[in-house]
Amino acid sequence: MSGSLLKLQKALKELVFEQGKDSGDNDSVTLESFSIEEGLKKASEVLQAPISDLEYDILEHGKRSGFRKRPYRLLVKKLYSEEKEEEAVEDTEQKKEDLKKDTDGTFRIRITRVGAVLRVRKPRGRGSRVRVEDVLKSLAQRGIAGFDKSRVAKVVREASGEFTKVCDYEPVEKNNASCVVEVSEDEMKAFVTFVPPNPGGRDLDIDDVVDELELKGVRVGVKHDVIEQTLEGDVYNMPVAVSEGIPPVHGEDAKLVYNFRIEKKLQLEEDEKGQVNFKDLNLVENVVSGQLLATKIQATEGRPGRTVTDRPIDAKDGKDFGLEGGKNTEVSQDGMSIIASINGQVTIVNQKVTVEPIYEVNGDVDIHTGNILFLGTVIVKGNVEDGFSIKAAGDIEVRGSVGKCLLDAEGNINIKQGVMGKLEGQIRAGGAVWAKFLEQVNVISDKSVVVQDGIMHCKVDATEKVVCFGKRATIVGGRIRAGEIVNTKTLGSVSFTETVVEVGVDPKSRQRLFELDKELSESDNSLEKLNANINTLENQKKHRRGFTEEKEVLLQKMISSREEFDIRVSEIKEEMNELKSYLKLLRTIGKVSVSKEVFPGTRIGIKDTYYDVTNEFKHITFVLESGRIRVKRYEDIDLEEITGKKVR
Repeated sequence: MSGSLLKLQKALKELVFEQGKDSGDNDSVTLESFSIEEGLKKASEVLQAPISDLEYDILEHGKRSGFRKRPYRLLVKKLYSEEKEEEAVEDTEQKKEDLKKDTDGTFRIRITRVGAVLRVRKPRGRGSRVRVEDVLKSLAQRGIAGFDKSRVAKVVREASGEFTKVCDYEPVEKNNASCVVEVSEDEMKAFVTFVPPNPGGRDLDIDDVVDELELKGVRVGVKHDVIEQTLEGDVYNMPVAVSEGIPPVHGEDAKLVYNFRIEKKLQLEEDEKGQVNFKDLNLVENVVSGQLLATKIQATEGRPGRTVTDRPIDAKDGKDFGLEGGKNTEVSQDGMSIIASINGQVTIVNQKVTVEPIYEVNGDVDIHTGNILFLGTVIVKGNVEDGFSIKAAGDIEVRGSVGKCLLDAEGNINIKQGVMGKLEGQIRAGGAVWAKFLEQVNVISDKSVVVQDGIMHCKVDATEKVVCFGKRATIVGGRIRAGEIVNTKTLGSVSFTETVVEVGVDPKSRQRLFELDKELSESDNSLEKLNANINTLENQKKHRRGFTEEKEVLLQKMISSREEFDIRVSEIKEEMNELKSYLKLLRTIGKVSVSKEVFPGTRIGIKDTYYDVTNEFKHITFVLESGRIRVKRYEDIDLEEITGKKVR
């Protein structure tokens, strides 16, 4: 018996290791071992990982016949997971807490294949040591005889915490511990119930359990650490889950990832002062031509699973679909993306990504819609309330009325009702502006302004024409500028309201000239004050009266500022001269036609010549002839030709 034991121990020392052969790294090892338990212990040393963090596959099963034994061939790998790391941290903390407690020493006796072994652990804190008498009594209860008491006493005294053989022992086979394996109905779990040994019987080891699992066909997902913990803890007569199958992972269906908001949720932003503008709700999802709208994520293949008995479980592949875009979109050449083909609002219509060139507001533009910014045409079926704005890259159509608002369009602006600007409203159009009436609003049009009833106390700039054509058509108060024609039924009022009408000019150039003239006046005033301060400091410096270094620095700054002012004044005068020359060269002379009455208080400007009306005129046209503004008989106009549409 002792000779065979020595041979077995020698064989265990001569195990063969092939580290990292399968994985290509240091996280696995292939080895030969005469038992799984010993093989895992060796792998634990090589991989520098606890046995609980290892998993293994049996490449070749070992067999025993007497003392001849063919070794197991194992592939052992490290397990990595966040749960393991968390458990390790928890275990460390628990161990620290346990070390603080007072714990008595413990001992454990096992009958193994090579004899009876004893493990004794030291007490912690003020705990009591293991007594030799207790160990001897327990050995007798296990039916173990023929041991050396002095050897037992030495193991108790050293309390190394490792199993130490205390005697050879031939176990009583019929009293050996055993285990019962049960496999769940779906074969996804295997349970082992451990039965304790009777006196003289051998304890179970991990090889016994693995062999029993093999007999039941359990080969997948064996939890070696659970088996070890159960054997170590003497958990008997209750089922323990020691193996779990690998569930199938079904493939994910193909899906479309949108690059725009699907749900129109409010997106309020704070300004630099931390204030929130509740009118900027950002409800419109603008896109530009060529913008990526959605990307398809391919369906994935399923990964089949395996039961604990190594029976494959089929997995479903994800469902695929063909990518198809909606109106005003296109699909990329690889069929994986949807791209906008025009500017506009992106929406989903009938489950398709669509770009709409028109944004419709079914009611009013108010606190519910917020301000509107759209890269297309905006149609408002209601009113635009005070304080709100609409900015559009296309046209703007308002079927109701407009208050103290900002309307800004690159195209035309059409207001079915009137505008009550309250001196702060602004309308800017890259095309024409149409309205029933305009009151106390600033209007800028790169084409014409066409109004049915009247323009009252407004500032209007039109590159081409300003026309009032209705039965009550009148222009009263404010300042009107047009490049070609101003036509109305009544101009001014019986109360001599100051009304200025200018034609034959480029309104933008005229406005720029006005702004430059204002800036020149302000610069002249600033220069006058600056020169006075410079003269004062230079006199102090000349006569050395309280002139300090700080004043010298200030003087140099003022001189530098004066030089900058001089340069800017020169630039302003040069630009003003260019604009004046340009305005004189304009071929369009322009005229002002009034089909009914012109009242005193009105000022007519044609190019750079002005005429103040002091008498009431009827049915006349103002024209520029020989450098003077003259009054002629009213010249009728073709409204359809001027406005570009049929006028009732």
